[in-house]
Amino acid sequence: MSDTQEMLTASEDNPTYSMAKFVEAACISPGFSAQRNGRGWAIVGAANKRKSLVVPEVATGGEYIDVCRRLYRLGWNPVPRPWSGEPSLSIEEVTPAEACQLILRIPWYQRKLDDRKIAEWAGAMMRGEWRFTHQGLATDREGMLYDGQHRVAAQVVAGITLRHSIARGIEGETFPVVDRGKMRNSSYTFGAAGEKSAFNLSAVLRLMWLWENVPVGSWKDRHPVSDDQLKEVLDRHPGLRHSVKRGRVSARGAARATTLIHYLATQACGSSEIPDQWYAQLSSGENFQRRDPGLVLRNYLLGGEADGIRGRVPNRSIQTVVQMLFLFATAWNNTCTGQQRSIVKAYGDHGVPALKVPSSKHLFRFSVEGLHSL
Repeated sequence: MSDTQEMLTASEDNPTYSMAKFVEAACISPGFSAQRNGRGWAIVGAANKRKSLVVPEVATGGEYIDVCRRLYRLGWNPVPRPWSGEPSLSIEEVTPAEACQLILRIPWYQRKLDDRKIAEWAGAMMRGEWRFTHQGLATDREGMLYDGQHRVAAQVVAGITLRHSIARGIEGETFPVVDRGKMRNSSYTFGAAGEKSAFNLSAVLRLMWLWENVPVGSWKDRHPVSDDQLKEVLDRHPGLRHSVKRGRVSARGAARATTLIHYLATQACGSSEIPDQWYAQLSSGENFQRRDPGLVLRNYLLGGEADGIRGRVPNRSIQTVVQMLFLFATAWNNTCTGQQRSIVKAYGDHGVPALKVPSSKHLFRFSVEGLHSL
């Protein structure tokens, strides 16, 4: 492929592009024209002369994608570039500038660009996690980008040259069967690596990544996490494997949340002995005394605690992950400090308290050896 657009690097994290070639490519389509203005160009189409697209002189990768999206909304379509001969397959390096031009080859039948997927893949590219595979780019017999639009869009945002396998001249009739297989997730990756309980492990690894990197109040936003980032979390916290085995105490408790609290309690205590025994108690319900925080929590999760309104038992199966973290962390801390409770209430905005070390007033109903050293 030939380089068709000047790339200006403002910084390693924020590549910018000259938009002159973009305007040139847009105006090749019949009925579209551009006029210079003080901010760059104004592109208008034949269908609606009153509505124009303002194109800046220079754009970041994200701005470039947005301008392309707005150009398509004007009714613009790329001009066909028919492929002659048999379909071909090659491995080539594609520059960010060439990726910019490929974005302008998306046909009308393609699905809309997913900003979350673009951000996720661009992040992987910038962190050096992107891997060359047989899944690359494909164009049909009209020269339209048949497969790979999210890859090239992410490359535009990342501003990195990558190798791709490129298929050209693919018959359009095969489009309905592309990307129809079941997508793999992180649990497949860890399972293939020989990890036990791979589904639960990958879930708690992602939660641990959020715990370390994102304020709890922002967890409602989507934060893509790559497999490589999850592997780094596991390398830093190998004890999570043990917590996955011991951290689920109730079918109604989100396993990833209860597992994370088990691990954080293990970190606070310096070993898993006390959390293991307390979680075993939570599972069995044995050896608790009335108003023990653990028993109150267990009854809450099992629906055995009325909410005080006509004796109604609330639904415990719809707690959010943050609420479950709050419930278990609070019950642990109350047990450590000897604070008895008669009722549990969960709210979404409490955040999650730091886990405490058992004090001499603890309410653990088993032997806690070496307490003075904790």
